[in-house]
Amino acid sequence: MIAVVERLKEELRDQPANPLRLHQVQEYQGELTQLAGQAEGRDLDGVKRDFLAGAKGAARRRIQQIEKVLADQTAKKVTGERANQIHADVKETLETVIRPAMLPRSALRRNPPGAVGHLLRTEFNPAFKDAVLAVKRGLRALDPDNADPDFTNMERFRPEGLNPDGTSTFMADAQIPGAFAMTPAAKANWPLGPPTVETALAGAKRRAAREAPAAPAKQADATKRPRTAAQIAAVERMKAGLAAKLAGKEQQRAS
Repeated sequence: MIAVVERLKEELRDQPANPLRLHQVQEYQGELTQLAGQAEGRDLDGVKRDFLAGAKGAARRRIQQIEKVLADQTAKKVTGERANQIHADVKETLETVIRPAMLPRSALRRNPPGAVGHLLRTEFNPAFKDAVLAVKRGLRALDPDNADPDFTNMERFRPEGLNPDGTSTFMADAQIPGAFAMTPAAKANWPLGPPTVETALAGAKRRAAREAPAAPAKQADATKRPRTAAQIAAVERMKAGLAAKLAGKEQQRAS
C-alpha cells in the first residue's frame, strides 16, 4: 500500500468509483429531456401522438436507469480545506508515484532494451493503476465541470525523456535508434564553415612542424667550372645571329 494513495482514497470516500466525464453527463441529461416527452406520449415537438402510448413504460424505465447512473456516478464538487488537501495529495501522487513509474516518451518511441519489461512491472502493476484511478477521481472532485477531454488523461503527465545536454533522443541499441545529433556546445564550437577551436588535423600539423628537423642550408656548387672562351664566343655568335634575323623581319614589315 502507498500511503499517499490510501490517504487520497480516504478523502474521496464519498466520490463515485468511476465518475462520469462532463460530456457524458450532458448526453444523459439530453436523453432525459427527450424521454420526458416520450413518457407522456409526446414527440420531440411536444405534440401528443397515439403511436407513442406504448412507449411510455419503456421511457419511464429508461429515465429511472439514467437518474440512478447520474446519482451514483456524477462527481461531487469539493471545496474549502478538504479541496486543498485533495489537491495536495493529487499533486504528491503524480510527482512521487505516477510520473517516476511512467516510461518517458523517448523510450516508448525508441523501444530500447528493457523498456517492455519496465512497462509490465510498473504501468501494468495493480498498485499503479490504483494510484491513477485515485488521481482521476480527485481531479473530477476538484473540477467536475471541466470540459477538457484530456483533463484526466495521464499521458499529459508522462515525462518527455529529453537528454540534459540538449541532444536528441538517439539510442544506438534501441529498436528504432533515431538520428544522431550534436550537443548545443558542439554546435557552438563546430558551426558551418571554419571551426572556432583547433581541429585534430591542425594540431597534428603544428606538432609535425615543430618536431621536423631543420632543412640544411643551400650551398654554392663548388664543382661548377667557369665557361671557356670558346663557349663565350659561341654564345655571342648565337646572340648576333638572332639579332640579325629580328632586324631582317623588321625591314620586311617596313617595306
